[in-house]
Amino acid sequence: MLNLPIKVIDKHITPAGGEAAITFTLGNLVTQWDAREGITSRHLVVIINAAEVGASDYGDITVSFNGDLGNNYGYQRLYGLDNAAASDIHDASDGLDLGRFVAGATLANAFGGGSLFIPHAFNTVNNKAVLALGGSSEHLVGAWSGLWSNIAAITSITLAGGSNFIAGSKFLLCVVDERYVVSEEILGADGTFNVNNIPQGKGDLAVIGYLRSDRAAVWDDINHMINDDAVAANYMRQRLDGAAAVTSASSNPDLIAGIISGNNASANAFGALVGIYSQYTQGNQPYFLTLSGFHETSGPTSQVRVMSGRRNNIEPINKLYLEPNNGTSFKEGSGLWVYRTPKRLIDRQVLTVDTATVTFADIPQYFDDLVLHVYARTDEAAVDDEIAITLNADAVAANYDWQELQGAAAAVAALRSAASQQLMYVPGDNEGAGEFGGGSALFPAYARTDGHKHIILLDGQQENRVAISSHRWESLTAITTIALDPVTGNNFLAGSVFELEGILRKEGLPANAGMSISA
Repeated sequence: MLNLPIKVIDKHITPAGGEAAITFTLGNLVTQWDAREGITSRHLVVIINAAEVGASDYGDITVSFNGDLGNNYGYQRLYGLDNAAASDIHDASDGLDLGRFVAGATLANAFGGGSLFIPHAFNTVNNKAVLALGGSSEHLVGAWSGLWSNIAAITSITLAGGSNFIAGSKFLLCVVDERYVVSEEILGADGTFNVNNIPQGKGDLAVIGYLRSDRAAVWDDINHMINDDAVAANYMRQRLDGAAAVTSASSNPDLIAGIISGNNASANAFGALVGIYSQYTQGNQPYFLTLSGFHETSGPTSQVRVMSGRRNNIEPINKLYLEPNNGTSFKEGSGLWVYRTPKRLIDRQVLTVDTATVTFADIPQYFDDLVLHVYARTDEAAVDDEIAITLNADAVAANYDWQELQGAAAAVAALRSAASQQLMYVPGDNEGAGEFGGGSALFPAYARTDGHKHIILLDGQQENRVAISSHRWESLTAITTIALDPVTGNNFLAGSVFELEGILRKEGLPANAGMSISA
């Protein structure tokens, strides 16, 4: 999800004949990994690439923990379906229902899915927060925030389909790799988070929050400050929200980076935040993307939010401070983790001159998934542009489909296309100096030859636009080449960075099968 440093600890592929559900039992999987690396895992990620046999364009997944099928789950969903943007809330459910999360049988050869993220999954003091981002090919794209009302550490995860998962459906169980943590703090008393002396080097910063504010309400916003800069006018952002049945968007200068639970929330309920600060030492304006949310079991207010923004200053990030927007402190038990994200890189291209096309060729086939990270702007004489993707030199637009949900200023819009190579939004050359944008795209099961390829991503154009989208490439061929071009402009500008990462290097491969970013 976004750009977390993750390690696959288990994998399941549905056999011939399909199956109704799969269960990951964590037990020794996590214990052995932690013992081998001398670390303690904190967070879980599940990556899904699946389809179901039901007679529909989509399939549902219900997620449950530790075998609990009681009415102890709640979730908020924000989604785009065709040209309709919508939001809904569900309380007292017998699982987290990721509705329309994977592809259905009527989309021939299609797969769907995305990522499920559980921060602070092994704590035994408070309830479990969940974030998800996914989509059923071009049928739907959505973001979810959820809650499991149980203080037990997670020991198993069950994923049940609305109908059987088809053969070849793929599920990865991952932990966030604590070898790359810059800072970890779990509050033993109410307080805020101040991360100093952040190591400098290539790559991105990833932030994970498990948070509850002392505000006398069921929710609060999160403020972030970079390098002790508390001037709200220096931070610009675009946000897209789903709260109960209401969708909304806004673009303002302020310090807000996400939304979490407040002190009037149900006992032991915490919100979740995952964010990325792209190319944080690159010498351009720091650019960030976040996904956050909370679920309130007392209703009716629950919320999920995606954001894109920047700080109007080109200095590298060496300090990061987080506090509640309306409250004064985060509550005891809140946690913040910051990671300097190494990548199992297939290729990293930093443009030193303006370049018309960026190509990743001869992509190895031994990874499970790919992640494409883009930090770019183009020479288009406008404030915005898009990036087009061409896979394996297939330039036939009719082979590319997508569903998008976006927020731009105060407008929320859902868009669908059955014939477009557009992938994501980036700034054009009429934006201010040093302003870059882009995002991260997940390609689950990119090497499969028994189905079409799915792409799920979160991207943004600083404070002008934020979007989530779900894509399908209608080909049974494994992805071996990815080419990126500006849609309207002629070139990507110097300073743009493109990275292709493999998730994750399989055991037993040679040491030079990919590399990690170094200082």
